[in-house]
Amino acid sequence: MNPKIERIIYIGIILVLSGLLISFGKKDVELRKQIPITVEELYKKLANPKINIQIIDVRPYEIPEEEEDEAEETDYYTGVHIPGAIPFPDCDESKTPEEALPQINPYLPTVIVSKDGDPEIFKKCAKKFPFAQNLKGGMVAWDDEGYPEDEGEYTPPAAGGGGGCL
Repeated sequence: MNPKIERIIYIGIILVLSGLLISFGKKDVELRKQIPITVEELYKKLANPKINIQIIDVRPYEIPEEEEDEAEETDYYTGVHIPGAIPFPDCDESKTPEEALPQINPYLPTVIVSKDGDPEIFKKCAKKFPFAQNLKGGMVAWDDEGYPEDEGEYTPPAAGGGGGCL
């Protein structure tokens, strides 16, 4: 067989297979967005230092003083939050603490945490994070399971830090 024709055939096969691979990858990402991650699955991922995952907490950062009496710890970020979670209230940069904004990476695998796993806020936020999953049951489910929690204001991680956050 002519070497030029053989080369063209191989390049054609490679292009077709590459197209299929890209198509399957896009479908996988879309399917993962539709399946919420459980608190148990998230805990296991966070405990593994080899897995790089970003936790975005979309609850209000703080509850105004006039609402404090009625608020539960799981209603707002400074009450309790998952260790290492980045506050991004309502997925709105204008409501986010200034020191948290540089920590948000839209290209990392991301878990969106709301109070109770609200699918509407997840849909809004998933537009900003191509590799996002919703936390099933939200912060209420995390709290109910008794997994580790932090409380108080957000502090960015120290430079050069590494490993799992739990």
